[in-house]
Amino acid sequence: MKKVSYSLRIGIIGNLEYIKEIFLDNLNKIAINSNFSDGFYECLIIFKQIPIMIKVFITETLEAIIKNFENIQKLDIIILTLNLYDKNSLNTINKYLVEEFNETFLFQGLSVLVGMDIEQLINNSHSKSFKISRFKLEKTTKDLNLIYCFEVFNRGRDINEIYNTLFNDYILRFQYSSPELFEKAKEYGKWLIS
Repeated sequence: MKKVSYSLRIGIIGNLEYIKEIFLDNLNKIAINSNFSDGFYECLIIFKQIPIMIKVFITETLEAIIKNFENIQKLDIIILTLNLYDKNSLNTINKYLVEEFNETFLFQGLSVLVGMDIEQLINNSHSKSFKISRFKLEKTTKDLNLIYCFEVFNRGRDINEIYNTLFNDYILRFQYSSPELFEKAKEYGKWLIS
């Protein structure tokens, strides 16, 4: 049996502690195998019977991922995170940096803005302070020419929705761009599951 899998390279920008705890933990729960080393996380998952080898690069800022281009070279997905209850978190992401990222990586992948209620996700209590509105989040997504916008209040359900949306998009691309390889990957995925 030929071992055919799809490969995805994801960049996640934001607070490293929260990214590991929220985004990587969810991937780790569904991974067949995984490895975390300095600066990136690698895992193999089966999604809709298709094996996907995922490599996730995490950084605090978009500038850091741009500076690390030599080590990363290519990304299929970029996820920009911000704290919905920190009005300054919007200032960390600007159009100039997104354009510089797009030019540096010749980026043609999926781009996502994720607003998170960190207090709710970590401590299970709602923050009582200022909140960035859904309208402002959507406007920022549009202004930055990003594709998807999500709000995260539930660690499991909302993060799974993000991954399902992104993985569905790439599975569809894979299916139509390489139907024969897609079928071989599906066979390998069934074999891995059994």
